[in-house]
Amino acid sequence: MITVWFWITIAIFSMILLGSLPGVREVFRPLMDMLSKGFVELFKFSGGYILWFVKTILRAHIDLASHLAHKKSYFDPTENMRE
Repeated sequence: MITVWFWITIAIFSMILLGSLPGVREVFRPLMDMLSKGFVELFKFSGGYILWFVKTILRAHIDLASHLAHKKSYFDPTENMRE
């Protein structure tokens, strides 16, 4: 995880450096504008996906608690018939 943060930091500092250089600024600014608009569009509609992810995680934990709290015969009624 530290490697990911390292490369993110490198990318941010290189963007700051490229944005401050006079000759590169004219090429770099439109690219940064496109990237920022892309991030805005990506995160604008991410609320539904975040809600779905949270619901999925909660449902999985509820199922786990249910399986830990009940006996095997509760989930498999044929268990009693086998004996």
